[in-house]
Amino acid sequence: MELDGLTLTDSLTAYGAPADPLLPIGELTRLLELDVDVSPAERRIVGRLGESRRALLVDLASGAARDGPRTVQLGPGDVVVSPSEIYMRASAVQKLFPLKFDVDPEALSIKLTATELLPIQGRLERMAHRRDPSQDLQSRDQSLSVATPYRLFSWPAFDVNLGVGAGTTSPREPLRYDIRAGGDLLYSGFEGYLGSDERGQPATARLLFERRSLEGHLLGPLHARTVSVGDVFTPALSLGPRSLGGPGIAFSTVPLDQANVFNRIDLRGELPIGYDVELYVNDVLRSGQNTPTKGRYEFLNVPLTSGVNVVRIVTYGPHGERNEDVRVVNVGAGLLQRGEATFAFGAVQQDDSLISFPTPAGDTTTTTPGKGRMRIVGTANYGLTQFLTMSLGAALVPTTATASRQIYTLGARTSLFGFASNLDLAQDSRGGTAASLGLAGQVFGSSVVLRHAEYRGGFIDENGAGVDLTRPLSNRSEISLDSNVKLGGQVVPVSLHGLHDVYADGGSDYIASARGSATAVDILFSAGLEYARTNPVLGSSTQTLSGYFAGSTFRSYKWQLRSTIDFDILPDLKARSLAITADRDISKVASLRLGVGEALDDFKSFNLTASSTFKLRYGDLALTADYNNADRSWETGVQLNFGLSYDPSRGGYGVTRPGPGSGGSVLFEAFLDRNGNGIFDAGDEPVPNVTVEGGDKHAVTGKDGRVFITGLGAGPTARLLVGLENVENTSVQAPPGTIQFTPHAGSFTIIRYPMRPTGEIMVKVSLRRPDGALVGLSAVQVRMVGDKAQVVEAKTEFDGSANFQSLPAGTYHLELDPDQAARLRMSLVKPVTVTIKGDGEFLPDAEAEVKFQPRPEEKPQDSASLEVK
Repeated sequence: MELDGLTLTDSLTAYGAPADPLLPIGELTRLLELDVDVSPAERRIVGRLGESRRALLVDLASGAARDGPRTVQLGPGDVVVSPSEIYMRASAVQKLFPLKFDVDPEALSIKLTATELLPIQGRLERMAHRRDPSQDLQSRDQSLSVATPYRLFSWPAFDVNLGVGAGTTSPREPLRYDIRAGGDLLYSGFEGYLGSDERGQPATARLLFERRSLEGHLLGPLHARTVSVGDVFTPALSLGPRSLGGPGIAFSTVPLDQANVFNRIDLRGELPIGYDVELYVNDVLRSGQNTPTKGRYEFLNVPLTSGVNVVRIVTYGPHGERNEDVRVVNVGAGLLQRGEATFAFGAVQQDDSLISFPTPAGDTTTTTPGKGRMRIVGTANYGLTQFLTMSLGAALVPTTATASRQIYTLGARTSLFGFASNLDLAQDSRGGTAASLGLAGQVFGSSVVLRHAEYRGGFIDENGAGVDLTRPLSNRSEISLDSNVKLGGQVVPVSLHGLHDVYADGGSDYIASARGSATAVDILFSAGLEYARTNPVLGSSTQTLSGYFAGSTFRSYKWQLRSTIDFDILPDLKARSLAITADRDISKVASLRLGVGEALDDFKSFNLTASSTFKLRYGDLALTADYNNADRSWETGVQLNFGLSYDPSRGGYGVTRPGPGSGGSVLFEAFLDRNGNGIFDAGDEPVPNVTVEGGDKHAVTGKDGRVFITGLGAGPTARLLVGLENVENTSVQAPPGTIQFTPHAGSFTIIRYPMRPTGEIMVKVSLRRPDGALVGLSAVQVRMVGDKAQVVEAKTEFDGSANFQSLPAGTYHLELDPDQAARLRMSLVKPVTVTIKGDGEFLPDAEAEVKFQPRPEEKPQDSASLEVK
């Protein structure tokens, strides 16, 4: 396979028609260094393409395939899934990727032409190192799954973020730290967090014990998928209580990647000091956050559309770091199969923490009414028929420091004329009632969600954007529309949302928003408008119309540029602020960030930022400087991020790069397993120079055959790719090159990679003619039988030769296939024994002579019935 006249690889596994072969997408995207993740187990491909970073999605379960907003139709035979790879026809790859293929079946070659700049074209010098001539093509269709059960105890790991500085604003010598810890404890996953204020005093803490099972193997007959104890969150009901946190317990049997189109979702995750985070839903920028809440980001009440939703959470570090968390959420009507049931339950001390610290003087953080009181929420769904699912819910919700309200809900989910439909009824213990009706479906190619709710008796519904808990609602109407609009030859994803609230006191609010994203000149542009009108009971109405315009690009895969401008249209037309940041990697260990912020309503007020980050072996060291022209203030700082992890190979703790405290780690052990028992014991040898990819950097085993890898995340699954191209002795039988496992935050997994020494031998089977000459005998079924009864079969070619490859070290005896030998009355003249040393040396060919027993009425020279050459 060639790109721009340079060879990417000498061999590539392909299947199907030679003119339009099925190509391995995982291997192809790795060769081209594309930001693409191939998940055969989930039958899904997700990633980012081009300098504009447009989203790529192929979800075979739902049949969706998209390049940015553009939908691509795939035929039934365009995609084939193996246990460790997804194969796609070259013609289909051209539709999704910026590539053109020139397939030459006779020359067995493929020439690629890029229709836009690829990452590898910016780093041509690395392409010579991409070849892997020792790769076993058959092993690519296999994967090794490693079980990772929770343990009673594992040594915890830590992520530490320390920052000190000096400046002209208070405090003049700021000190800030974030510490995250994780590990296995009491057969569950433990996660902890401790954060300080700007003076170095502890301010926030979290503790969580959680078990997850994608298959639903928790809590016996309940088949729970998550069970959490500590600082957890309650589930939400369709009417009434929203999801809220506090110390307590929670569990759920609902699949992690499914949601109801009429419900909104909450997204939470870790957000270290100085990081920004942006939320994209189906390529549309929905929200952003730069101030962590208890060390986390929170995107609450996020609406989704019917079908497959690609949710991207993009995190930008203060020193040019960029990380994407892609989640694919399948949103449906909430229908279950007949007899299927799901449950969710949570009980917490509302808006509190297991560990609390005194509130600093001057802290204006608001809390919910009834903080610290018990909040209990439970919901159950049951499929009565294939087209009707019933929903029940109950909750105890604190309303003040001394009072609570009980809430009960009943709902039905069905499908009417192709539209997902739901009806919910609710009543509380104070006489309040509520009812809501929702419809969702496709209208003229657009995804539309309609919902209307009526409230009586002071019923409080906490769900929904912009809700005011101090003012009971009379009714609420909501509409969402998501579509793709063709504009100037571009397909622009657009999201529209409208909300009308009428309060029991007679006041009302109107809220409307429009957002869209498009790619032009290799830049991803995002724009949005938001309109709000408030009609109070007394006084005149007020209205506002504001917006933003943002652009981002990864120019030539060198400069990462971002800019945003905020503006107002009503009540007055004016620009509010402008921000521009530029990040670039100067070398493999150093990066640079430059930034400027300008208050456009006061051109004398601007802010300048410069920082440089050094990616050291044991962490990231950052030097920062800020200057604000408005008050002529300045600040300089030093920030150090590192990890502390227990390395079982050394029997103690070691300093690592950031990641072990909030993600899983692996101790990878590669060795020559001479006796084939899968355990490193006497006589076995460690294997250095085995490459392992999957962490935050390229890892290679040392002289002891081991390497400790951190930063593997804490998602449902993680993958490691093992390469043997630099191993001195490639004559080995190795496990599959793809390893899958479930990482636990702060915990480590020991993965043993036994490689059996192998050898290759050519056997020639001959027949002696009456004149004494030996001639090769074709189509003879032969097999090598090892001293441990392992059997390897082969068939002789036209010249009587049979090649036995990848034989594990040991002693083997050549045998004829018993059925064929009995049918033809064929036997070996004398035993043939070979010894495979597995040292990479070539062995001389083995010679085997056969003879035929004549039939009782036949002469010996007429007994041979096989073809003789």
